[in-house]
Amino acid sequence: MSQTHWTVLGAGSLGCLWAGYLNQAGFPVTLLHREEVAAPESLSLTRFQEDQATAFKAELTTASACPEKSISRLVVATKAHDAVTAVAGVQHALTDDACIVLLQNGMGSQQAVAEKYPEYAIVAACITDGAYRTEPGHVIHAGQGISRVGALNAQGQKVWRQVVEDLEQTDLIIEACENINQALWNKLAINIAINGLTALNQCLNGELMQPERYQRVSRLCRETEAVMAALKLQLPEQGLLPLATDVIKGTAKNRSSMLQDTLRGKITEIDYINGYLVQQAEHLNIEVPESLSIYREVKLRFNQPSS
Repeated sequence: MSQTHWTVLGAGSLGCLWAGYLNQAGFPVTLLHREEVAAPESLSLTRFQEDQATAFKAELTTASACPEKSISRLVVATKAHDAVTAVAGVQHALTDDACIVLLQNGMGSQQAVAEKYPEYAIVAACITDGAYRTEPGHVIHAGQGISRVGALNAQGQKVWRQVVEDLEQTDLIIEACENINQALWNKLAINIAINGLTALNQCLNGELMQPERYQRVSRLCRETEAVMAALKLQLPEQGLLPLATDVIKGTAKNRSSMLQDTLRGKITEIDYINGYLVQQAEHLNIEVPESLSIYREVKLRFNQPSS
């Protein structure tokens, strides 16, 4: 079995999920936690639909403590707004031929990393798994999803299939994706329709089916369709609204990630969801008043920093 050493930057739920599955597939793993936070005392993964947690091993350290030129395969599992800064903090440890795998939600942060670091192979993963931590270092795989993996830049094109082959040795569901931009937009479209509204209404996903809220979901879907069409992206034949409705109903009891961020007083990813659509629409001279309204409302109501 390949002994590629994986370094996972970010010890939150997604970082621990990937570190756990990678290590349990036989890969050596280093898990980088925040400088100001103590390392987890132990590590465990509860796999999807299993009751018992199983331990996994990872070297626990921080980005600044990593030796020079020691990381050849880096997974960035931070929030979108932290991605560029996080990579900068570990750049000294990247080998010249390092591959950076980005797990961020929304869009914009991946492109920013690819733009700033063209010398490295940049690969993105579009993830639909659900996971949460019960305590530091202990993660539960709550929802089985798919990780679509593809190259974001020219250097990434050279290595992304090897990354996929490695990941396919884990028990995560991995899909090789020739057009990762399309996959990221497909997920973004659903997040645009759901996340901001659940934050503003402080409601579960299923509560967006209430008539007034659902009308806003519908308008958001139409605006996203207009931007995607202008960008020559593929749209579902039935439009985005039926897909968004299926997700709302299928995850009716769920709290969106943005709702969870507002409940915890954390920075949301609104800049990389509705904010990204607004930015793209401005370039295309397309009006997206519903997304612009939600973007501004979230920024104002939850005291979000200026983008």
